Amino acid sequence: LTLSYRRDGTSRFSDANRWGNFPAASVAWKVNEDFFKDNKTISELKLRAGWGITGQQDIGAGLFYLPQYFLGDQNSQYAFDNNYFNVAQPGGFNPNLKWEETTTYNAGIDFGIKENRLNGSLDVFYKVSNDLFQVAPFADGSNFTNEGPQNIGSMSVKGFELNVNYDVLKQENLNWSVNFNASKFERRIDEIAGGVPIFVGNIGVGTESQIMQEGYTPNSFYVFKQLYSSNGMPIEGAFADLNGDGIVNNSDRYIYKNVDPDLVLGFSTSFNYKNFDLGFNLRASLGNRILNVVKSRSSYYNQILNGELQNLPSSVLDYNFQTPGVGQVLSDLFVENGSFLRMDYATFGYTFPKWLEGKASLRVFTGIQNPFIITKYSGLDPEFSGGNDQTIYPRQRQILFGANVKF
Repeated sequence: LTLSYRRDGTSRFSDANRWGNFPAASVAWKVNEDFFKDNKTISELKLRAGWGITGQQDIGAGLFYLPQYFLGDQNSQYAFDNNYFNVAQPGGFNPNLKWEETTTYNAGIDFGIKENRLNGSLDVFYKVSNDLFQVAPFADGSNFTNEGPQNIGSMSVKGFELNVNYDVLKQENLNWSVNFNASKFERRIDEIAGGVPIFVGNIGVGTESQIMQEGYTPNSFYVFKQLYSSNGMPIEGAFADLNGDGIVNNSDRYIYKNVDPDLVLGFSTSFNYKNFDLGFNLRASLGNRILNVVKSRSSYYNQILNGELQNLPSSVLDYNFQTPGVGQVLSDLFVENGSFLRMDYATFGYTFPKWLEGKASLRVFTGIQNPFIITKYSGLDPEFSGGNDQTIYPRQRQILFGANVKF
C-alpha cells in the first residue's frame, strides 16, 4: 500500500485559490506468493490498482488573477492644452482562476511465467481533467476585456496498455529476446465554455479545418462532404447540403474522423550469437486520419497555367480540378487514412572482447535509422503532430558506422 500527498502553491492564482491539494493511493497484491508459491510455471502474478490527482497551473497568463492598471499608448491619451498624457487603463482580470486538476484511475496485472522468461503487464486507465483552462468570453459589462483565461471545461481519456517480453532463446552463446506492446486510447471533450465549439487548425486559407466540440475527440476534422459523379469521380466544388436549406455554406460542414489512432503497436528484438549482435524496432499506428493539405491546396491546373512554376502533387491528374476554393480545400476527399508501419532503426555489430592484449573490448557496428515505412498515405510522411499535413520535405534516413571501446 502506497499513500502520498502533495500541497503545491503558485503565484499565478489569488490567495483563495493559490494552494492545490493532490493526494494519491495505490495498492498491490502478489497473488503468486499466497496461492502459487511453489508453482514452477507461474513465477509472478501481481494485481495493482491506483488513484491519484495531479495539478497544472502553467496557463501562460501571468498575473491575470490580479486587477491591474496599464498605461495606454498614443491612441488613448488625454489632452491638457497642447500636452498629451497617457491614460491609465484597467486591464481584464479573473480572480477565480484555480488549479486545473486531472484525476486518474488505473488497474493492472503483472505476470511472469517460467522464471519470468515470459513476462508482461496489462493496464487499463481512465483520466478526467476538470477546470480546464480556456480563453473564453466574459459576460458583457462584467470585465474590462471581452475574453480571457477561465477554468471552464473537462475532458476524459480512457484506454489500455499491454506490454509483453519473451526470451525466445536463452543459452550460453545464443540469446534472442523480443518485446511487444500495444495501446489504445479514446479522448473526449465532455464540457466546453458555453457549449460553443472552438475552431482550430488554420491551414492558410482564411479558415480552420478542425474543431473542438463537446462529445467529440479534440481536433476532429470539420469539413465538407464531397459529392461524386455517377462514375465515382469527385465533382469540383460540389458538396452535400447537409442541413437541407438549399444553400451550401459553412453550416453544411460536418465532423469527420479525427487524428487519434485506433491502435498503436510496437515490436523490438535483440539477437546475440557469440560476439555478433542484431537488433531492430518496429512501430505501427492504425486508424489515424490526416488532412493532406499539400494536395487540397495544390491539386489544381491553374496552379501551373498562371505562368508560375510550382511543384504540384500528381493527384492533379486524378481529380481534374481547375481552381482552388475554400470549400474544395476543406473537402473530406483529402482526409486520408494515415496508418503506417515504420522501422525506427536496425543495428548489426561484432564485439572483440579481448582487444589491446585483453585491456579493452571493442564493438564495431553499423546501423540505419528510419530504413523504411509501409503506408497507403499519399503524402510524404504520415507521422507528424496536428493532423494537417503541410510537409514538403521528407524525413531523413541515416546510415551509421561506429565503434565502442570499453577499458
